[in-house]
Amino acid sequence: MVSLTVFLFIALSTNYAFCARILGVFMTPSYSHQVVYQPIWKELSLRGHQVTVITPNPLHDARLINLTEIDVSSSGQIFKNKNEESLLVEISMLKEVKRLSEIYEQVARHQLSHPDVQALLKDKNQTFDLLLVEYLHQSMYALKDIYNCPMVGITSLGLTAYGSEMIGNPKNPAFDPDMASKVSVHESFQDRFFGVFYDLITRYSTKYVLLNKLDKIIAEYIDHDIRPLSEICQEFSLVITNSNLAIRKAKPAVPNLIEISGIHIQKPKALPKDLKSYLDNSTEGVIYFSLGSNMKSSLIPPKTLNNLMQVFSELPYNILWKFEKDELPNKPENVEIRKWLPQQDVLGHPNVKLFITQGGLQSIDEAIFKKVPMLLIPIFGDQYFNAHNMVRKGAALSLDYHKLTKETFKTAILELMSNPKYQNRIDDLSEIASDQIVPALDKAVWWIEYVLRHNGAEHLRYAERSVPLYQFYMFDVLAVLIVGVLAILYIISATTKIAFGLFKTSQNFFENTVKKKSE
Repeated sequence: MVSLTVFLFIALSTNYAFCARILGVFMTPSYSHQVVYQPIWKELSLRGHQVTVITPNPLHDARLINLTEIDVSSSGQIFKNKNEESLLVEISMLKEVKRLSEIYEQVARHQLSHPDVQALLKDKNQTFDLLLVEYLHQSMYALKDIYNCPMVGITSLGLTAYGSEMIGNPKNPAFDPDMASKVSVHESFQDRFFGVFYDLITRYSTKYVLLNKLDKIIAEYIDHDIRPLSEICQEFSLVITNSNLAIRKAKPAVPNLIEISGIHIQKPKALPKDLKSYLDNSTEGVIYFSLGSNMKSSLIPPKTLNNLMQVFSELPYNILWKFEKDELPNKPENVEIRKWLPQQDVLGHPNVKLFITQGGLQSIDEAIFKKVPMLLIPIFGDQYFNAHNMVRKGAALSLDYHKLTKETFKTAILELMSNPKYQNRIDDLSEIASDQIVPALDKAVWWIEYVLRHNGAEHLRYAERSVPLYQFYMFDVLAVLIVGVLAILYIISATTKIAFGLFKTSQNFFENTVKKKSE
């Protein structure tokens, strides 16, 4: 009994001594992003750390006594307005990058100027042992200089080209397209050429255009000496990314890049009675249709909406549709609409046979873990990349929203519902995704505490992460080798010409000499 008491005392003392003051900043005003971050800051709080979080989606859980949340949900209107006005407009990848950059700038300005954020930044008595920051919004990296503490990045997506560069992670643009690309692998010379071009453009625009703009915004709202963001970007102790081998191809990674997947997947919960009854009685199968939290089905133009409904009316299956209005004119009898649905539990019902989705990474994660094949209709951002990747892996089909017809839509649905190969493949991917040595949340928190235990874990960081691109890809070495080879070839050519000239001269001399003697 005494030994048990001593053990508990030591354990509790150790835990208390290890408690840290952690600042989390997760800027993206989109619930699909925040669901990846919420379990992390909640678990850190439950483990005794004093956690302060700036977020547009606070938990508001009174039981978390170690958690302080700064609610910046008002920035969601910026994201909503920018998306709703342009999501269904077909634009080039470069214009999409520009659009997203403008959103970053507006969100940064709004959140940095928020009264509660300003109160935090101006509190000279505040100290933090660690900065957790969303690895998409570079403006908040500036807080590292204010609190002079290690920094861990977390992203609900994969890494951008510049995101890889910041930690020195190998990324060959010819074979590893950026997640904002419309393909997940380059299959032709033309693809590789434009992949490299796009990679260089996005790196340049981020490093020399966006970061400079954000530096100016930071100077407006932070009364502190802040180094250029391009310099702070090099100082991540660790980056946690939402990915695994079920949704990406194998590729090299630096030690401080940690992958997690399925962190937002919850334990199954009972469905509402009416919804459960509807799904239970749909013995022919159910198609679940949702375009996610950013793109709303209610924004689909009437002509396209009517085409979708006509196809649904011709199917022998029930359709459960996340539709954000109370009524859907001319709704077919086999279509059930709801403004909100518990997506994970719906996908987990055995009668749900197909998921029609826009291809957001969290939705794909859920479909994989719940073993439901997908029909992907990408709209913006990384959704094209994700859709192409799932099609290549054999677990889905994909349709271009801007070229969607009744015929292609119906054909794709019938193929996915009748051909067992898609179900077999999603089953395989689910086994890969779920076969993890530890749960994703435990892995993420362990690595965050690892950085705390090792004072920033400098030993994990790739020392050459800040070298210029031309050195990283050895362009200078290749240039010298090419020039050297060309010089050698020139010398050989010149020597050959001289030797050939001397040979011709001697030959002519010999011929002339013989000719004179014969005369």
